[in-house]
Amino acid sequence: MKRLKNIMLVMVLLLSACTREEPLAVTDLLLETMLPEHFKAGIYFAKQEVVLTSTSRTYRFTTDDSGRLLIPEIIPDIYTINTSWEISGKQYKEMIVEEIWIEDKSRVMIGTTLQNIPLYNSQPILMVLERFIMKDLLISKVYFSGTKDDLNRNYTIDGFVEIFNNSDEVVYVDGKYLALTESRSPAAFLATDDPDYLYTRQICRFPGNGTDYPVLPGKSIVVAARSARDHRTSASNSVDLSSAEFEVKDSDGTGNPAVKALPVISSSTALKHFNLISGGPNGVFLFETDEDVLQWPEFYTPGTSTGERFRQVPVTTVLDGVEILKNNASTGPDPLLKRLHQFIDAGYTNITAVSGYVNESVERKISRIEEDGRVILQDTNNSTVDFVIINGPQPRKYDHSQLLKSVK
Repeated sequence: MKRLKNIMLVMVLLLSACTREEPLAVTDLLLETMLPEHFKAGIYFAKQEVVLTSTSRTYRFTTDDSGRLLIPEIIPDIYTINTSWEISGKQYKEMIVEEIWIEDKSRVMIGTTLQNIPLYNSQPILMVLERFIMKDLLISKVYFSGTKDDLNRNYTIDGFVEIFNNSDEVVYVDGKYLALTESRSPAAFLATDDPDYLYTRQICRFPGNGTDYPVLPGKSIVVAARSARDHRTSASNSVDLSSAEFEVKDSDGTGNPAVKALPVISSSTALKHFNLISGGPNGVFLFETDEDVLQWPEFYTPGTSTGERFRQVPVTTVLDGVEILKNNASTGPDPLLKRLHQFIDAGYTNITAVSGYVNESVERKISRIEEDGRVILQDTNNSTVDFVIINGPQPRKYDHSQLLKSVK
């Protein structure tokens, strides 16, 4: 009997402890939205989804007719709040009072992302929305983790970047640039340090005279970061890059002679391949300019006058970018280490491993599939929302179940 009483006492104490640890819900939390300037009176951010995500839970709500959202109950936590509204250029012009040149078929996204918002009380939140002209060329896949070869050794020469045409017209990559941001530890140039420039460890320039290298609507090109071959012959769970459109190397006829060279024209080191780091960070971005990139200045790490120098790239030239942060074992990725500015990528993505070799890529979700079968990728300007981690990446494959979760 005494033993039974002791067991019951322990159960009561445990139940009491659980009750005390359960956080009290925040109730009647008001989120209001403010559209960008120049919208006509009477236009509201109505009937749009708002997603709140913490490390342990996700909530989805919809704004009312006046663009407000009253959340009846939510568990206290630190959240990322994201919302977006995609409209055509024609619709956008009809909603604003200013005269603006934009093609009717262009895609405009109205939205924002609020990072690391502590929600522990019912204090109202104002979401100031921004306008983004959605891009034609998107970075759709980045495979950088590497894997294990058939002898269980680290295998890191199979990385690739995939670039997707999200428009309904042919787009050419001729003369555009693929680049990597600085990745030192501690970081040398954070996004918050300079609002006007990025600092690169490598820049590659696509060849061509304007119309030599087309990317068809709904199609993509694959850039082998180091070696355009079938890596499955050495690592059976790796990728086949033998049909890549480009291989990062000095000149044609080397490496895989059937694959066009994508030369590194600027680098902080002597490396001639696209130096994707197996565990991250990797800030990958596309940019375009008519200027001579090699005339842009290079800078040492602040406080030093020797070592690596990082070429400066104006943020106004950027077409698309994906922030990939290193995943730390105890704390996870650190958003304070972002190199890409908020308007390039309002969020970040990462792989699960700390050091790589796990055969994981980060890949952009599918937004919808058109009647003719053309895939439209998700582009909310936030890789936390737009990308997922894929185990066992395959170039040009967009029917993975994780990519299809957001299909409308």
